[in-house]
Amino acid sequence: MNKFIIYAAFTSNRLTYVLDFIFNEVLGVEYILTNSETEYLSSPYFRINYSHKNIISDLHIGSSGLLYETEIVEKEIYCTKWNELPIFFQTQESEIPFDFFSAVFYLLSGYEEYIPHELDSYFRFPHVQSIAFRNNFLNLPLIDLWIEALKKTMFLKNQSVQFKENKFQILPTYDIDIAYSFKGKGFGRNIAGTLKDIIKFNFKNISLRLNVLFANHKDPYDSFDFLDKIHEQFSLKPIYFFLLSEGSQFDKNIDCDSTLMKELISTIQSKYEIGIHPSWKSHERFEVLQKETLLLNKVTKSRQHYIRFALPETYRNLVNVGITDDYSMGYGSINGFRASTSRSFNWFDVEKNEVSHLRLHPFCFMECNSFFEQKYTAEKASEELLHYVKVIKEVNGNLITIWHNFSLGTDPLWKGWKEMYVDFLQKC
Repeated sequence: MNKFIIYAAFTSNRLTYVLDFIFNEVLGVEYILTNSETEYLSSPYFRINYSHKNIISDLHIGSSGLLYETEIVEKEIYCTKWNELPIFFQTQESEIPFDFFSAVFYLLSGYEEYIPHELDSYFRFPHVQSIAFRNNFLNLPLIDLWIEALKKTMFLKNQSVQFKENKFQILPTYDIDIAYSFKGKGFGRNIAGTLKDIIKFNFKNISLRLNVLFANHKDPYDSFDFLDKIHEQFSLKPIYFFLLSEGSQFDKNIDCDSTLMKELISTIQSKYEIGIHPSWKSHERFEVLQKETLLLNKVTKSRQHYIRFALPETYRNLVNVGITDDYSMGYGSINGFRASTSRSFNWFDVEKNEVSHLRLHPFCFMECNSFFEQKYTAEKASEELLHYVKVIKEVNGNLITIWHNFSLGTDPLWKGWKEMYVDFLQKC
């Protein structure tokens, strides 16, 4: 048996969205959603009662009402445990002691980010205000773990139920914020950099800069050949995201019109998938986003620079410029599962109360978070990474990581991180 019938007093876009994700996408089974008791009770399929009614069922899940609402209202969240997993939207009358479907919707849709909140120093939703951080499950793909527990519960009810077999996958991604440390910066930027080094008595950096610019020494941020080798060694198919902006305080890549940058993009695009890395400026001005996306031929993938986005405006803008897949779902201030899942999913616009065709691909680890925000050494970051491998393997999910070319080159600041990356891939 791989078909289910679900009784609900009402149907809604929110409910259908959640059921499609859980049953069609993750479990790989068909379901029928009905508000007819007659159809439900006469069905030969596994019956799930999603209501307050006391009717015959194979499984009863109580409703908190969130999925029948259309407005956005701040919710009081109180976490308890079920199967040793955090839960909220508790219900009294059902076998599963919380509104499973509403809880999944709340986390998957980023519902809390539509509620008025203070922004962090980079004008982003702060992770410290998230339900996941405040209740200590940011480091867990909680939705995936809930679904695994649901599978076991349903199987105990009926051993004939069959589910899709998912496989653990690794997808390394790279943000090319600053392609080179010295190369391609132009005369003015290199003179300014040299003057700063003189003021700081950093004569080693001055020597390195001169060797790179005049003696064909490899740029310390140039890790592209190294990455090619490990992709081949481990049969990886990465995605590179390029920052192509006119430059600003937060957008410091080399000139996107330069021959050096065009050659780099062309070389990488000949081997791997690429996407746009919309600049800091593009978050504030739609016309800048339009211009940047046009610089890459028929680009459909993106990730926001500094992981700076706001719901729903940023995703609506991406849809309007033809982006179909976004890889920004995570925090730029801490590692973990921002949407509490390791799996990709379609974005639901809570304001419009409708599902979109924009596919979100969540990441859980970025080396810059570990280094700059969490103050981890390479060894500590390796432990963190292996934790994510462990918990994602338990649910046969997807591990998406973010790296930068500068952290995997020869810059002394990042000593040991290249070796850690190789060691991590070997252990996986």
